[in-house]
Amino acid sequence: MNTTTHIAGEALKLGPGGRSLRASLFERIMERIHRYFVKLIWDAHAVDDCLQRTLLRLETSLSEGSYDPERSFNRWMWLKAHSVYVDYCRERRPAQQLPAALPDRGRSGTAQVEARLDATTVFDTLRGELPPEVFEVFVLRHDGGQNLSQIAALLERDRKTVRKHLKHAERAALKLLKGKGP
Repeated sequence: MNTTTHIAGEALKLGPGGRSLRASLFERIMERIHRYFVKLIWDAHAVDDCLQRTLLRLETSLSEGSYDPERSFNRWMWLKAHSVYVDYCRERRPAQQLPAALPDRGRSGTAQVEARLDATTVFDTLRGELPPEVFEVFVLRHDGGQNLSQIAALLERDRKTVRKHLKHAERAALKLLKGKGP
């Protein structure tokens, strides 16, 4: 049986010495990952960069032994690819200075509204206020475009828990957007 999970498990057993086995594994999965990024990103250079970042993360995890061979390699691979895509999206966002507090009474009403509606500000504020697992669900849904089933599969959680985390995060975001703070 030469499934990707089996090959990854064998490469993991060999540690740093399994380089040739990892290379054959990467040849096997490279086209799928490339197609994934082509669907999301239209810039050929960015696609190649994201593909290389994903393969590097996979290589590092396999050589360091952080992959669990009892779990699906494909799911693990897609988690790595998705995290590279999220990083790519974050890098493309214009860097903006966070306001000292939301809302700021010293600003005009228009400036307060603009600060509350800035997506970067919302995400950064929620990152500091929400538990990490709740924020992760929020990002996967609203920044990554994943549906509840996809998020549940990616995070290996049941849909009910994902839905609960998403509602918690969305309530906090709504409060923030209304100017009441998280």
